[in-house]
Amino acid sequence: MFRADRGVKFVDRPGGTATKPVTAIKGSTGVELSFSPGRVTPTDSAYNNSRKPLAGEFTYNGHKLIVIVNHFNSKGGDDALMGRRQPPQLASEGQRINQARLLADFIKTIFAIDANANVLVIGDLNDFQFSPPLAKLKEVGLTDLMEILPVNERYDYLYEGNAQALDHILASPNLMKTASPEFKPMHINSEFALRASDHDPLVARFTLPPK
Repeated sequence: MFRADRGVKFVDRPGGTATKPVTAIKGSTGVELSFSPGRVTPTDSAYNNSRKPLAGEFTYNGHKLIVIVNHFNSKGGDDALMGRRQPPQLASEGQRINQARLLADFIKTIFAIDANANVLVIGDLNDFQFSPPLAKLKEVGLTDLMEILPVNERYDYLYEGNAQALDHILASPNLMKTASPEFKPMHINSEFALRASDHDPLVARFTLPPK
């Protein structure tokens, strides 16, 4: 969902299917998606029984923005952080590492065409900001906005008494350098018994003046 009354436009480029992988190509206005929206590596085994990333292209004030929304596989089956087995065994982590690696490879193809591309990776990545899957995404230059907050504010989910960050917004270097990002998890769910979700929503704001 996006607001259409403030200048944000979605680039609707046909061609995507449930199994056809989207690619980054060099178009008449620079880097663009082969189709928008489009799934990223949807047939790879890393996404078996798991949601596939969806990439879309937006424009605003003459800027182009590629947004990739994700929901990595769950942490179901992992040992409890404070359980009897220490360190906890994370049986589900390997699949998320592979998912993050594929996503990072896709982002590399974007940056190979335009090193200053505006890219956002958003969604429930089902892992912590210091975890190996998140490290794979940071290796291509993305910044996890959760880490620009004071340590005691870096959470959007409570599990067995542990305040954790499972949802993330990661921004490309150009956005971090030029768009003055603001970021805040809105703690309206995780701390309360009556709530709309067990996760808190994340809000990020970027300043993109007219070109």
